Amino acid sequence: MAVRTQLSDPQLISRSRATLGEGPVWDDRAQRLYWVDIERGELHFSGAAGAGEAAVAIGGHICCIALRRNGSGLVAGLERTIARIELDPLVITPLADFGALPPTVRCNDGKCDPAGRFWVGTYNRDNTAATGWLYRYVAGGAPQRTAGPFICTNGPAFSPDGAFLYCVDSYGRRIDRWRLDPGGALRDPAVLAHFDATDCGYPDGLTCDAEGCLWVAEWGAARVSRLSPAGERLEVIRLPAKQPTSCTFGGPNLRRLFVTSAAQGLAGDDGDGSPDGGLFAVDLAVPGLPAERFAT
Repeated sequence: MAVRTQLSDPQLISRSRATLGEGPVWDDRAQRLYWVDIERGELHFSGAAGAGEAAVAIGGHICCIALRRNGSGLVAGLERTIARIELDPLVITPLADFGALPPTVRCNDGKCDPAGRFWVGTYNRDNTAATGWLYRYVAGGAPQRTAGPFICTNGPAFSPDGAFLYCVDSYGRRIDRWRLDPGGALRDPAVLAHFDATDCGYPDGLTCDAEGCLWVAEWGAARVSRLSPAGERLEVIRLPAKQPTSCTFGGPNLRRLFVTSAAQGLAGDDGDGSPDGGLFAVDLAVPGLPAERFAT
C-alpha cells in the first residue's frame, strides 16, 4: 500500500471566489505565489499563507503565466497571444501570436520546461470540437503546434529529469505522456492514465513532485490525486471545492501544494461564502520542484 504524503487538511488561504482560477506558479526568489482568474482577466499574488494578496486587472483573458530567468515580470498566455507582463506599473508587451485560430479557441494552461521553452495549450470554448493543440514557444520565434488535437488542453508537466512531458486531454479524460528530446521534439506518445466517468471528474491542471509522481486536479470530483510515473493512483486529497483546476508546489521547502479552483457554473458564484473559487494549501511530506523559468 502506498504511503500517504498528506500532513495537513486543505486550508482555504484565499476567498477570491475566482470564476476560473488557474495556473498557480510559485516564485522561489520572491517567495510569492501567482495565479490567474481567466474569465475575470485577473492576475493574483500572495505569500505562502495567503498574506498580502492582491490582484491586477489585465484587461482581457489571462490564461497562464511563467516566471522569467532574466529581468522582472512574467510571460503569459493571453487570449490568443503570448506577452510579457511587467507589474507596478502594469505594462503588457506582445511577443507572439498563434496565427489564425478558430474564433472559439483561446489559450488555456501553460508551463516552461527545463530548457526555458514555454508550452501553451489551447481550448475550444464550445466544448465539442477538437481544435485545441499544445504549442511550444521559444523567444524570438512563433508558437509551434506539437501535440493534439484536443478540446481542452491542460498541463503540461515535466518529469524531474526533464525526459518526459505530460499533457491532459480534459474532455478525453486522460493524461498523455511523451518523451521530450533535448531539441524540444515530442516522441513515443503513450496514454499514462484514463479517468473513469463514473468515479472521477475531469482531469485538469497537474504538476510533478520530486519523486516523479504527478498531482492532478480533478474538476467536478472535489479532489486532487497523486499518480505514480506508471499512472497508478497512489493517493487522493479531498477538497471542499467542487471544481479544483490546477496545482503547484511552493512555500519555503516546496512542500506546500497550492490548489486553485473555479466557481464557474455553480449556484451563488457571485459570492455566498462558499469555498468554490478559492485557493487552497495542503502540506505534504514530499517536496515538489521549483518552477522552470522562461529562457529570457
